[in-house]
Amino acid sequence: MGLPAPQPLETIADDAPPEPHDTSRDTPHAVCAAAGRSREAAGAFTTLIRRFERTALAVAFAILPDPHAAGDVTQEAFVRAWQRLADLKDPDRFGPWLCNIVRNLAIDRRRRLRPGDRAQPLYEDAQPHAASATQAPGDPLEQLDRAEVRQIITAVLQSLDEVTRCAVTLRYFDSLPSKEIGRLLELSPAAVDMRLSRARLLLREKLSALAPEGTRPKAPDQ
Repeated sequence: MGLPAPQPLETIADDAPPEPHDTSRDTPHAVCAAAGRSREAAGAFTTLIRRFERTALAVAFAILPDPHAAGDVTQEAFVRAWQRLADLKDPDRFGPWLCNIVRNLAIDRRRRLRPGDRAQPLYEDAQPHAASATQAPGDPLEQLDRAEVRQIITAVLQSLDEVTRCAVTLRYFDSLPSKEIGRLLELSPAAVDMRLSRARLLLREKLSALAPEGTRPKAPDQ
């Protein structure tokens, strides 16, 4: 299992959020059907996997530096969730509950990583994404080697605190709005927006430092 294709990587530095999708639709019904262990239970849980796979992968990658390890943890998390589904008292909280399972497994996996293991650039073998529609002609980002941009983004993500990394990956790899991210991470939407804003500012600073003199964009207003 690999990470789902994200928004163009450069858009992490943009203010405009990606197009959102809703993970909460009919979730309580699917959870109840899956917990019933009836003939339809497996199909209902498959629906939950499809609905929350991107979310779980995003949370796992926020903690683990290796996309392949993040995929393994996500698979294990869904197995755990299936085994323990009867323990979930409020079906409407399946998303936050699953995220906690993913987070705990990812932290355990991170403890077992060797000291030499480093963060891997995202989508090394993927075809380059088209430039963000928000970029103007002559944008200094276009002058940067795309692989180098990916390296910077990976390094910036790893420099953030765990909660902020989760917020960033949920926004840009799962296209979730701040309200849904807050529900999953038990934060207010305003707190999510503040963390995303700080991450964007840091990324802009890192990318601007690589741009040729005279082409560096001005720092965004606070």
